[in-house]
Amino acid sequence: MAKCVVLHSTTPYAQVHDAALKSALVPLPDLFAVVGVDCEAWEEAVDWLCIESDSFCNTTSHPQEKLPDVIAFAEQWCELKQWSKDVHVVEI
Repeated sequence: MAKCVVLHSTTPYAQVHDAALKSALVPLPDLFAVVGVDCEAWEEAVDWLCIESDSFCNTTSHPQEKLPDVIAFAEQWCELKQWSKDVHVVEI
C-alpha cells in the first residue's frame, strides 16, 4: 500500500464505517488526507482509531477543496519524503 492515502468521502461519517477505515490504515500510511463530505469528522475518526491502536499517522482534512488538489498535496508530501508519488485513493 502507498505511504500516502487520500480518502474521498461521499457520505457523512458514521461509526459503521470504522471497519473500512481500519482496513485503509493497514499498513499504516504516513499521511492520511480526507476530502469530501464531512471530511473533518472522518479525519477525527482516523485519529481516534490510531490512538486506540497506539499508532501514529499524520492526518489532514480538506474542506472546500477538490479531490485532484488533495491528491496533488499528497503527491507533494510523498515527494518531500523522497518516496514514490504513488497515492492510494479510497472512496467511501
